[in-house]
Amino acid sequence: MLWKLGLPNGVAWLTWTLATFADAFILGILGTIPLAVIALVFPFQMLMLMMAAGAIGGGTTSSVGRAIGNKDIEKAQSSCFHSIVISFLMSCIYAVIFYFFSHDIFLFMGASGEVLNGAIAYSKIFFSFSVFFWLFNILASIIRGIGDTYTPAKAITLGSVLQIILSFLFTLGIGPFPEMGVIGPSISIVICHIVMTLYLIYYLFFVQKTINIRFQKLKLNIFNDIMKVGGLGLLNSITIAMTVAVVTGYVGNFGDKALAGYGLGSRLELILTPIIFGLGAALTASVSINIGSKQFKRARQIAWTGGLISFGLIGIIGLFAAIFPQLWINNFSSDPEALIYGKTYLNIVAPFYCLFGLGQALYFASQGTGKLINPIFIGLLRFFTVVIFGYIAISYNVSIDYIFYGVSLGLIITGIGMSLCLLGSEWKEG
Repeated sequence: MLWKLGLPNGVAWLTWTLATFADAFILGILGTIPLAVIALVFPFQMLMLMMAAGAIGGGTTSSVGRAIGNKDIEKAQSSCFHSIVISFLMSCIYAVIFYFFSHDIFLFMGASGEVLNGAIAYSKIFFSFSVFFWLFNILASIIRGIGDTYTPAKAITLGSVLQIILSFLFTLGIGPFPEMGVIGPSISIVICHIVMTLYLIYYLFFVQKTINIRFQKLKLNIFNDIMKVGGLGLLNSITIAMTVAVVTGYVGNFGDKALAGYGLGSRLELILTPIIFGLGAALTASVSINIGSKQFKRARQIAWTGGLISFGLIGIIGLFAAIFPQLWINNFSSDPEALIYGKTYLNIVAPFYCLFGLGQALYFASQGTGKLINPIFIGLLRFFTVVIFGYIAISYNVSIDYIFYGVSLGLIITGIGMSLCLLGSEWKEG
């Protein structure tokens, strides 16, 4: 069941990762400034992805999946409608914050001059149309909740291929298109999400027959059922993305070259998150259905299987990046200083990506139980550990390496802590 649900998702998010890789490659052609721009914006893009697909999306899949497992179709349909309402509210929050306050946000993170202006322009375009980003991910989560991971995977795969093509055309000004520079990838992402959203709307309303989505009276208990997973998941998403944002701010104290180099290295870590999500979404759906039907032992077996697969897959990538960092870094920049910073980051942090993969996969599995207090505590512990290490490094004016050591310790905490969470009562009958 896990492979059946997880394989299409894995292929889709691998394609998404290639699209993200392509954006960095294309902007790298334009120089160090565009790379510094996306180093600032990318944590917030990933924050929204983790909130929409991982947190609220996970809460939606969990709620719909548990209802389907319990054969309560009416509740499943109600969860679908309420999750769509949440998606509209969340997209409005993002649009307002980044349209009106992007200057203050990126200035606080240490940006200035061309880097600051580029980050503002990119983010205003991207987040102003965030409603399509949110709606697509929530609709995809609904479809996964009814046991279909193929349809969202197909949309993500085809949309990602289209994004790569449009990014090349818009950013570099190929053919009849004007050269848009750093905002080119932002525009291409918006267009692709509009197309993908329309496809999923068509599928949900005119193709699938399991549920019938319609306007319903808003019910607090349905919001609670989604948000007891999704709400806490938001906090987890914030701690992950803000860990990167805070470290980005710390690294900014070492200059634009350090910021660009760190962005290249840390981008690999953030790109691994969607790959883990490919497996994680299947874990959430599988565990929720088994928890809903009271098959706790099978749910634990599914969680451990998924966690170990993620440990091995992400671990191999991390080990390879640590030993041969130039194979990743050199694709995006030729600036020697930026390359040194990026390689240093991967040498120190990448060996522990295996524990990051394990921890994140088990977090997604925990979403299926509907109880996330323990996993959220682990996420907060990681965040504060990294923040304290970075603060000490800046305060005592020591090497940037110590900031990266703090990031590594955070990954260790994630892997070990999330594993211990499976010993909790939510994984046991009664």
